[in-house]
Amino acid sequence: MAGRVCKRAGQEAALFLTRKHLWITAIATFCLAAHATSSLSFDGGGYVLDLEIGDTDRPVVASVTFHRLGDAQGVVLRGNFRVQVFDPRRQELVLVYGGGDGRVEPFTLTVHGNRASLALAGRRIRAPFRWAM
Repeated sequence: MAGRVCKRAGQEAALFLTRKHLWITAIATFCLAAHATSSLSFDGGGYVLDLEIGDTDRPVVASVTFHRLGDAQGVVLRGNFRVQVFDPRRQELVLVYGGGDGRVEPFTLTVHGNRASLALAGRRIRAPFRWAM
């Protein structure tokens, strides 16, 4: 009899923990969806810039990953760039990186609609821009 009681109690405890786990997972999923991230990208002239966008009350550029031709890992820039203009509705962006990481030269990314221009090292590279938020 005592074995059945213990087995039953163990089953109830397992069921309780399973329900609790599902509840926590559902809450975590909701919280992540409320503060989801998106990304925007520039790809031209051997350079790729991936912009991570934080979707909170109003979208902000959270980080920029800078890739040169053949660089799969890239360099993540966080907080050491200035966003002068960022309007996803009008599809306008001006992002300035003044330097600070020896692996990435200073640059300015200017976007109007789906057209972008990356100015760096005395060059101006024009390429399409993806506003897939």
